[in-house]
Amino acid sequence: MITRYRVHLLVTGLLLAACLVGTVAGISLGIDWKQSPVLADNVFSGITLTPNASLVYTGGSQMLVRSWDGTFHWGGQPGFVAAISVDGNYVVTSSGSTVTLLNSSGTQLWSRTMDGQIKAVAVSPNGTFVISADDKGNYNSWGPNGDFYGRNQTDLVKRVAISPTGDLVVATTEGGIRYFTPALNPVWSDNRSGSLDDSIIISDDGSTIITSGGARLSSHTSTGTLNWQTDVTDTAINDVACNEDCSLIVVGSQDNTVRAVDRYGKTHWTYPTGQWANAVAASRSGSVIAVGANDGTVFILDHSGNLLTQQKFTGRIQPRTLAVSRDGTRIAVADQYKLYGLSLLGITAGDTVSDTIFIAATLNPVPQTTAATVATPTPVVTETVQETQTAVPAATKRSPINAWTVVPAIGGALYIARRNGR
Repeated sequence: MITRYRVHLLVTGLLLAACLVGTVAGISLGIDWKQSPVLADNVFSGITLTPNASLVYTGGSQMLVRSWDGTFHWGGQPGFVAAISVDGNYVVTSSGSTVTLLNSSGTQLWSRTMDGQIKAVAVSPNGTFVISADDKGNYNSWGPNGDFYGRNQTDLVKRVAISPTGDLVVATTEGGIRYFTPALNPVWSDNRSGSLDDSIIISDDGSTIITSGGARLSSHTSTGTLNWQTDVTDTAINDVACNEDCSLIVVGSQDNTVRAVDRYGKTHWTYPTGQWANAVAASRSGSVIAVGANDGTVFILDHSGNLLTQQKFTGRIQPRTLAVSRDGTRIAVADQYKLYGLSLLGITAGDTVSDTIFIAATLNPVPQTTAATVATPTPVVTETVQETQTAVPAATKRSPINAWTVVPAIGGALYIARRNGR
């Protein structure tokens, strides 16, 4: 009787171990390729993926555009003030007071000069117009052939973005948020927000505009109505991302955490990253969330904040330098030394999730507060060798174990113990 009891207990223990190990081994990261800057002492900054992830763009000391399969890549111009269209067919960049539009192969289409040094640029989803703003408060809109389209003069720009629908221009400025038409006719301005807002995210349908600055996160409609505004952390926000409809807003901050905020400004979960969360990104549905930490670790989380897998890289993850494909299967990230193309192995392309936990909160007014922005130190780059590497699955270092994995096995063990103890 005792021997049989021990056998049953051993089998149950093996089943429990299988549950835990299966969860760890199910999902991992593979390195499809890695590439160093062509010029020495350059850093990558900002990453954009086209919807099918076939093309990768990154700015920084030297702009780079490359295909995922490595069949072509080009760059060389400074890319601290640069952007790529959503379809990947156009790249706008600047040098001094000159703005230039290039096609996807790097060929110059046109170049125009403004009154002052260009501080921000944006290109519409299909390249039908380009926005540039200089340090004298001049905003210019250019047509696809470089024809002058419109002008406005207002507060000094921080960042500028164009709605995915192509009908709204949003700028964060020293005097607050500004909305314009593509011809730069004023639509709305929010002087209440002061000069704190910096980053801009716009939902796929253009109905929601998320801005952040300091510790504050704000949500406005496309007509300028304030949905909510609140300090979501006690320290500065480093990066913000959201899924297609901004029902899931991912915030990486200097309090060593990443958190998920819903469409009403309610925080649903936080995940500890150990060090500053410098970069965040999310898939279209929000089922895959990527976080890059200051120590070089990339965390992959699900919609509920459970860890799926993680990978440690050589240098720290560059601020705001992370992108996830719409289906969640490809991830581009840069550390101090290289740009990496990663594949998420063990997950089905096009996975979708329920939005249930992100609609539970009621739309109540959120207190409006302010916080000071904390500067992030500039990294030093020392490696300049260009490499390409075949995908190799990376081992999962941390298990996303939860109660639904463990409870069935433990319950079985207790049942067998009770039955055989009679």
